[in-house]
Amino acid sequence: SDSAGWITLDIAYRKGSEAYLEFVPSEDDLARNRPPSGEGGRSYYGVQKVVFHDGSEGPREEFSSALTLLESKTPKSAADLGTNYGQLLVNAIENWQTGEINDVERAFLDRFIRDGLLPNSTNQLPNLASLVAEYRTLEADIPNGRRAPGVVETTAYNAPLFNRGDHRHPGEPVPRRFLEALGSHDYKTALSGRLELAEDITNPSNPLTSRVIVNRIWHELFGRGLVATVDNFGRMGEKPTHPELLDYLASAFVNPASGSNAIESGFGWSIKSMIRFIVTSKTYQMASTPSEKSTEIDPDNQLLSHVRVHRLEAESVRDSLLAISERLDPTMFGPGANALAAATEQKRRSIYLTIRRNTLSPFLEVFDAPKPFTTLGRRDATNVPAQSLALLNDPFVIEVSRVWASLLIGEAQSEPARVNTMFERAFARPATAAELITSQTYLADLAREYNTPPDGLLTSEPVWRDFAQSLFNFKEFIYVQ
Repeated sequence: SDSAGWITLDIAYRKGSEAYLEFVPSEDDLARNRPPSGEGGRSYYGVQKVVFHDGSEGPREEFSSALTLLESKTPKSAADLGTNYGQLLVNAIENWQTGEINDVERAFLDRFIRDGLLPNSTNQLPNLASLVAEYRTLEADIPNGRRAPGVVETTAYNAPLFNRGDHRHPGEPVPRRFLEALGSHDYKTALSGRLELAEDITNPSNPLTSRVIVNRIWHELFGRGLVATVDNFGRMGEKPTHPELLDYLASAFVNPASGSNAIESGFGWSIKSMIRFIVTSKTYQMASTPSEKSTEIDPDNQLLSHVRVHRLEAESVRDSLLAISERLDPTMFGPGANALAAATEQKRRSIYLTIRRNTLSPFLEVFDAPKPFTTLGRRDATNVPAQSLALLNDPFVIEVSRVWASLLIGEAQSEPARVNTMFERAFARPATAAELITSQTYLADLAREYNTPPDGLLTSEPVWRDFAQSLFNFKEFIYVQ
């Protein structure tokens, strides 16, 4: 509301629990839930009082706008009353100018403006029109602040243990400390202990952090970590296939970079340097075709004699579709894009799609995009009929195919040359002789289906749209070999 008043929040169902209430101005709220119209902007609010009570009714509204009159002299006539009003208004306006206005004076002044008893528009005050216009121009040039979630260190306390996660029956308080398995000791601090925890996590003598990071990097690059259970390094997890390699990489990762040769010195906790080191190795650059001997003695390819064939992640599948059709918007930063927008409006990279837990993208979900409910070190990589159905029927895929077809029609090419061009863009290789023959047969079938004459084949958008979409359904399009 734009006027003072009580706001009631029913928190009965939280009784017995700790609660956190957050008040944010509209621009912060819109940054997370911006309406399609783009309405909103700067705003402010004030909180005078917070009252907790057990009754069904909240505090009564106070007519504080009249309270300031009680502090003035008792009027003996209507003229005295008018004088009192005038002086109180002058005082309120002067205090407002100097920033010393109190809540009672603010309510008093607000009432006069709302009732139209004080002029506050350029129509009523034409002499101020130019100054107000200049003020609005300067105000519009001030950008809204960019904010990020953060934490503030204040007095902290030891949280109780929730036995089996039941918050309704808290146990004894547990001191703030690191993991007991890694030599835990209580944190002697009146603050939260976050700093001490961060220092313990990144301590070079802590063997767990660097191994977890390096193993996850390896998992993302090779499709399987040196420890297959990337979220579990405990007794229930799998043993590393190359323990010495894991130790070497973990040690090099935390060692400071002290020269041009990072391999001999260290990577100084640089993930980019570690990735560069791994992808330039001979192991990473191997082919995906196994030899007969490796298939016989190492069917699971744990010894890494060849590269594992793995499917693209959901975001990469979507971005590939946009890139091939030349619709991908490479703009960095800015507000998130609507994942459920119309197919013709989807252009931004998947990393910029707004994620809302109750309105996830069906296209990304079908390709195993993780649900944002918990952390996930290793994604699922399924191969189910729903994926093929999505590539055949999803409006986004159909629109991308149409755009790509319209681009191809604008290129002066023969039928075989265009087929080769499409294979190169989709698979980074030309079509084989057999694929070229099959493609031309399929194009002829499509031309008959759409009643397209032979001389109109190269300019038929429906024909080339369907052919483009058929290429997207190749397993080769969504799998890396």
